[in-house]
Amino acid sequence: MSGVKETPRQKMIGMMYLVLTALLALNISKEVLNGFVKVENSLRTTQETLSAKIHDTYTALELKYNSNQEKVGPFYDKAQAIVKKSDDLVKYITQLKARCLSVSEGDYSQQEAVDFSKYYGVNERGQDTTLNLKYIHKKDEFQALTTYMMGSEPQRPKKGKWTANGLKLAIEAYRDYLTGISVIDNLGIERTLPASTIKSLMERFSFEEELEDGKLVLWEAANFYDVPLAAVMPLMSKMIIDIQDAEEDAIDWLLGGIEAKSLKFSEVVPLSIPQSNYILRGDTLRADIFLAAFDPTRIPEVYVDPIKWDGKDSTVLDYEGLGLQPLSVNEKGQGLLAMSSKGLSLGQYQYKGVIRYQGPEGDMQMQPFLTPIYTVAEAALVVSPTKMNVFYRGVPNPVEVSVPGVANNKLRVSISGGHKIKKQSDGTYIVEPAKSTSNKEAVISVKGEMPDGSISNLGSSKFRVKRIPDPVPFWAGKRPSDRTITKNEVISFAPLAAKMDNFDFDVLVRVKGFTIRVSKDGTFKELKSNNNRITSDMKALLERVR
Repeated sequence: MSGVKETPRQKMIGMMYLVLTALLALNISKEVLNGFVKVENSLRTTQETLSAKIHDTYTALELKYNSNQEKVGPFYDKAQAIVKKSDDLVKYITQLKARCLSVSEGDYSQQEAVDFSKYYGVNERGQDTTLNLKYIHKKDEFQALTTYMMGSEPQRPKKGKWTANGLKLAIEAYRDYLTGISVIDNLGIERTLPASTIKSLMERFSFEEELEDGKLVLWEAANFYDVPLAAVMPLMSKMIIDIQDAEEDAIDWLLGGIEAKSLKFSEVVPLSIPQSNYILRGDTLRADIFLAAFDPTRIPEVYVDPIKWDGKDSTVLDYEGLGLQPLSVNEKGQGLLAMSSKGLSLGQYQYKGVIRYQGPEGDMQMQPFLTPIYTVAEAALVVSPTKMNVFYRGVPNPVEVSVPGVANNKLRVSISGGHKIKKQSDGTYIVEPAKSTSNKEAVISVKGEMPDGSISNLGSSKFRVKRIPDPVPFWAGKRPSDRTITKNEVISFAPLAAKMDNFDFDVLVRVKGFTIRVSKDGTFKELKSNNNRITSDMKALLERVR
């Protein structure tokens, strides 16, 4: 595997490893072997340093998680998974190192029965470790080790978990896991590793064939075939360091990703947005109170569409070319909206707009918004003629119902006593009293839907229910109160009519019949008509009247 992002110390250790491997091939024995021990111990020290660094990065991430679990949760969960994968792989390699030590020392069978406890354990910091190479007698042993890790054929390495090939497959799986990492944050945005990090991982965990004596050999053969124990131990320690480096890079990326797409603010102000600016007695004041953050060095642009929003159109506003009105913005970044109600019809209104602001990466971004709903209404003057609160049977009684601060379409109007009330298309109501004369009273009750969706009782009004007044008959321009009538008016033989005199309801009265009584020369005569017209007998009788 080729390393990347190595510190000067790691580069020096790598060079020492190469030099010592070359010297070992020349059979320079004890001094060279002791050199490998020093390299191994130096690598183990580096492992401890990296473990502490990983712990610090993970702790910083954990602190952020404890302060904001919803936002940091996806990153923290992924970090836990990475730590688990990394720890498992480091433990596996450490156990494989212990097996290699046991194979070279010649006590594999005995140690297998006790989980290689002579060579494998956990140090005082809870980290997996192996017996120090300096305590191993057969540091230059390679035959038994080659058989265990590779088998007899360098180009056909044996398979299995505790082999060179198994080691390669385990690290490849870890590499593929890391390169495929993605996090979906609390806003639903997917975050993936940068291309540069993925490239680094692919280079760090590369298992391509290597050139030896002018020939390409498998990675397994180049690193484990006829290679003495003293060289294998530092090699596997270097693998652990590479894994720790990759783990730390991944967790550090997660830590940085928490705020990568976040906006930065320097000041906050309290804001209170009431659900309604009109509170009815008995209702509850409801408002959203929160802290609003802003950056006075980055004042946003605020635009509003002057056309009333219909509540359905979901088109995203483009601040250019659509006639949007720019608003004045104060030093706190608040757009100042002033919308005149002149020329507006009564009812509810809401407008949409867009805010342009500089994003965390310097680009201009847009955020749509909706204004609170407000109601345009007439002045709430109420004058009630308490003696005139009457509904008449047999005619439609028009009624207007309104409650200041509550939209007409949020009202629920009902009537008692078996009477009926119907809402009209123009928002008014028609009351139709019951035909029964026993229902002499009607109560109209009104309930309203409040901004939070609750239903409140808004009051009631009581009305008397009466029959309509009797119509007044008219004949030849005369009414019953007139005491005289001329001969010419009589013989005009005009039809009889009836009207609702001084009655403001539009009532059409049709005469179905009438009776004429005439007294002449002591004789009383009575004639009937079955409609509103004078009969021939009536005409003959009236012509004799003087």
